[in-house]
Amino acid sequence: MTVKFGAIAASLALLTSGCSGGGAESTVPEGCQPSAEVETLHKGKLTVLVAEHPPFVTTENGDLTGIEGELIKKIAADLCLEVDSSTTSFSAIIEGLQSGRADLSAGNWTVNDERREIFEVSNGLYEGGMGVVSRGDDLETVDDLKNKSLGTPQGYLWIDQLHKLYGKSAVREYQSDSAVLDDVKAKRIDVGVVSILANTWRLTQDQYSDLKIDKMQKSPDMPYTQEPPLSVVLIKKGNAALKGATDQTIADYKDSGELDKSFEKYGLDPSLVTPNDKDSK
Repeated sequence: MTVKFGAIAASLALLTSGCSGGGAESTVPEGCQPSAEVETLHKGKLTVLVAEHPPFVTTENGDLTGIEGELIKKIAADLCLEVDSSTTSFSAIIEGLQSGRADLSAGNWTVNDERREIFEVSNGLYEGGMGVVSRGDDLETVDDLKNKSLGTPQGYLWIDQLHKLYGKSAVREYQSDSAVLDDVKAKRIDVGVVSILANTWRLTQDQYSDLKIDKMQKSPDMPYTQEPPLSVVLIKKGNAALKGATDQTIADYKDSGELDKSFEKYGLDPSLVTPNDKDSK
């Protein structure tokens, strides 16, 4: 996901409360001992910005769920903090973390050098990739997408690469993956370029049963494809203690087998990913 700052002020105005400990009975056990001493934006709380991005993060009945929604709750529990989350757009999350409105964000985020400069970046959680959605065609190479109308969600690191390869006029940006799929289905665009993990899950739903997803093959013309991107947690710059604590929770999540169980719980085959113990690159 690239950093996009257009209309960010408007996006921030759309922030909606997703899950908050404010005013509710505390979920932190009495006598809880934190795994590390960290400072957060608000004492006793882990302030989080997320985008609705199932099966990674979503909100159900005021509670964060999904593969990384569960991770966020584990980070907070390890640190004896209440989760205070708000839901917004991917672009507004980037700006919100930079401007100090939140402690962290998780939800299938990948990184480039620019993001490493502006955030603390956790160790990798799992590998993902670029998916190509069509109405049944075999599309999996850079050349296969030439002379086609493309759609992709805002915020992905590959957007500038798509512009360079196919021209800005050929690439339409959307607020969500579902909006991309809807326009492919309705024949308003030819192809959707999306997260392969999230949309392998999404295409199991009845309304998208006539669509097909292929994994984009490696190409030197599309740098994003050269190495499988690692999903990470983005943390407010300068909070090294929170990054360290997050890395420890990630390690525990993976080593315990809970990550694989979470993939299965939310409808993804763990074999689709290769959990990686190296720092994100």
